Amino acid sequence: MRLSRNIVGVLLAAAVGSAALAACTADSAPKPALTWLPCAENGAYECASLAVPIDWADQGGDTIDVAVVRDKADGADKVGTLISLPGGPGSSGVDQILSGTTFSAELRARFDIVSIDPRGVKRSHPVRCDAGLVAGRPNLVPDGGGRLEESRSYAKGLEASCREHTGPLMDHLDAESVARDVEALRKALGEKQISLYSRSYGTMPAQRYAELFPGQLRASLLDSVDDHSLGGAEFLATQARAGQGTLTEFVAWCVRETQCSLHGKDVPGLYGELFAAATRGELRDSAGKPLTPLDLSTKVTQRLYRPEWPELAKDLQALAAQPRGVAELPAAPRRTGEIAPMPQIIFCSDWQFDIADQEQWQRLWRAQQDNAPTLRAHFAWGAGSICSGWPVAPKNPPHRPQIQDGPPILIINSRHDPATPHEWATQVAIQTPRATLLTYDGWGHGIYDRTACVTTAADRYLIDLRLPETDNCSA
Repeated sequence: MRLSRNIVGVLLAAAVGSAALAACTADSAPKPALTWLPCAENGAYECASLAVPIDWADQGGDTIDVAVVRDKADGADKVGTLISLPGGPGSSGVDQILSGTTFSAELRARFDIVSIDPRGVKRSHPVRCDAGLVAGRPNLVPDGGGRLEESRSYAKGLEASCREHTGPLMDHLDAESVARDVEALRKALGEKQISLYSRSYGTMPAQRYAELFPGQLRASLLDSVDDHSLGGAEFLATQARAGQGTLTEFVAWCVRETQCSLHGKDVPGLYGELFAAATRGELRDSAGKPLTPLDLSTKVTQRLYRPEWPELAKDLQALAAQPRGVAELPAAPRRTGEIAPMPQIIFCSDWQFDIADQEQWQRLWRAQQDNAPTLRAHFAWGAGSICSGWPVAPKNPPHRPQIQDGPPILIINSRHDPATPHEWATQVAIQTPRATLLTYDGWGHGIYDRTACVTTAADRYLIDLRLPETDNCSA
């Protein structure tokens, strides 16, 4: 993509501004304090809150409290603090620690493991919007009568609703702001350097932290990494290929394994029939509401995260057995006056989808189907369509990594990941100085605890700063 001189100038100015702000944040900002108390939900862990500016460019302005949790090292030979950044967007790092961390016993013995609810999530001034708009969606399927104008109108109304109920934080939900929150947390913890573990969307602020504060970073493990260098069209295409690839793996499993309840059946053909039925408004979810085509593809893709192949087969079998009643398309989304959380919309603060008109939207939809001939569309299609009409430009737009210094970085990713494609991990490793990619030759999203090979390689890197000698772990 060729940029005009004006755009290049703006980007360079933004980069200089970010560097200046990073220096200011690192050197002159007052050190915040943390008051640790036993967590109300689980007294085995400690909780605190950290006041951070809503807008890091206005550090004297209004603040929010970011929720923090700590699992203290239980060994004598402590390495330091490991900050874990959750995925999503919208996942709670506090909940993940309180429910029993997936980190190994050795890692928990050697590090204080700290996590947060990122700004806009759950305990950290959550994004809240009208419940009717959160629950509803416009028709986002061009083949089923969807119109880009309706998506844009919905996005505009949703943004206004979220701003009404969330306030000025709506302009500062991006990964760079979270990275600056992490730097404030480092200072509050009194650590000269921190180690980072990040997963999925959490790799976005982790990568930004490496750009802004390389000297404060001891180690960074990126698990199932986002490639933030992608434009909107490439993002949608790579997501579709990832969804198709992981669904193909499920189909192959059904062909060879008799435990698949669809063994011996034409699984791609069955899914195609279900997608067509959903487009006509003939499928229902477990609550009896219309199941849209994107609902169907999302339901399938989420089963591929772990993956849960036997359960997915049963899901498809149950949908195929549904009696086909009178077609009923979902009602148009409308305000109800009630309020509900919607942290997923944070996505629009970091990604950019420039879709000019209905014709281009339809071309992108055809590209989805070309890249995912069985799945038809990845759930990312819905997010991209809505964000294309978001009235506020992303504060942290996509860009190639600009990491100038800092430690070697370890990236781990499965070969068959439905959400963060392996091709993303390959590209991030190429674009990131001193990065090493370890591939798990298996399936699923988020792989730290998949096999002893992966966990051992990750632990040796985080504890000993030793990179793996191999570039893959078998399934």
